[in-house]
Amino acid sequence: MQYQHRRRTARRLVTRLLFSLTAAAMAIPRPAFADHAFNTDIPYASRGACEAANADFDNGDREWLSAASGLSDGEIRSMLQRAWRCEPGSDGQWYITDHRIEVLSSDWWQRRVN
Repeated sequence: MQYQHRRRTARRLVTRLLFSLTAAAMAIPRPAFADHAFNTDIPYASRGACEAANADFDNGDREWLSAASGLSDGEIRSMLQRAWRCEPGSDGQWYITDHRIEVLSSDWWQRRVN
């Protein structure tokens, strides 16, 4: 019984560590994350064009996130879709907007960490 408890506790700690590392990697803009982080000021004429560019950026970021974390492909896709959204600007153009801080501090993310 005590062995199973220790094993579950160790598994929880490893899971939390992996999620924390992923969160830290998402929060810090770096060349691998440049796909999104350095393209937030590019205007797109339509939402479709913005979503297409965002999907391309997701593919690049998903590769290194899956290699650096224990997250499933579905969890990574969900995280990226929540963290980077296409929204209209005041000029009528569409822009990729950064919501990483909101995602990492959300209940949705906390449920995955705990």
